[in-house]
Amino acid sequence: MMYKNLLSLALFLIGALLAGNAAEHPNLRDDSGADTVTAAGNSGSYFLPPRMHPADRFMVSLFTDIWQDVPDAMDLKTIQRGISIKAMQDMPIGRTNFSLAAGLGFTSHNLYSDHIYMYNAFEEKHDFYSIVTDYDKNKISLNYLDVPVQFRFRSRGLQRTFRLYAGMTAGYLVNAHTKYEGKAYFSEPGGIQFFPANDDGTFPVERSTKFKEHELENISSYRIALTAMLGYHRVNLHFSYMLTDIFEGNSAEDMLPVSLGLTFILF
Repeated sequence: MMYKNLLSLALFLIGALLAGNAAEHPNLRDDSGADTVTAAGNSGSYFLPPRMHPADRFMVSLFTDIWQDVPDAMDLKTIQRGISIKAMQDMPIGRTNFSLAAGLGFTSHNLYSDHIYMYNAFEEKHDFYSIVTDYDKNKISLNYLDVPVQFRFRSRGLQRTFRLYAGMTAGYLVNAHTKYEGKAYFSEPGGIQFFPANDDGTFPVERSTKFKEHELENISSYRIALTAMLGYHRVNLHFSYMLTDIFEGNSAEDMLPVSLGLTFILF
């Protein structure tokens, strides 16, 4: 239900942006400079460049996370898939090549490793613990509702647009969950565990299982990240650097992702 609500909100924003685009400056052309304004000065007439047309309103970024300060015992997959979707309102600054943009977005980070994020009843916290059984998939997914802002530069007079954007993103964690597919130990009573022996010396049964856990603790509810985009035409390089901690009060509290990928501008 949460994802359906986010999709409905994104579609509403897209419609509003398109409606605003059609209403703004009907007599002005795009960046080609077909329409200019003649102004009189002390030395005669001169031409002012046209106001830039609002652009780059809906973007999709596909990226991988490069995690920093990973605990020594933890091994990560090379590719840590993530996605970011943004609906932005572009606001040109006068008749310059610069603009400001702000909007709403959704970002999903996925951390794949050989350590499962689970609750330790003895230490009363969630932390990463080594997996001693065979497994096919193990990840923790972090999903944020974002408010991105950008300071933008776009070229004019070129056949294709060159762009350089820099900004920040503030995000609120709307969903965090783990997903595990593989073998685990089952004991009666006690349920799933990842240790091959019980405290009383008995041995649980090993069998294959799949499960998700949604009630995760020791994770910050907010994030702030620096962002940048550099590119030509509709395909651009994506960069993001997290400024705030993701994990709190456990062995991963120093881990931060640097995101690198591609941004596709749909309109």
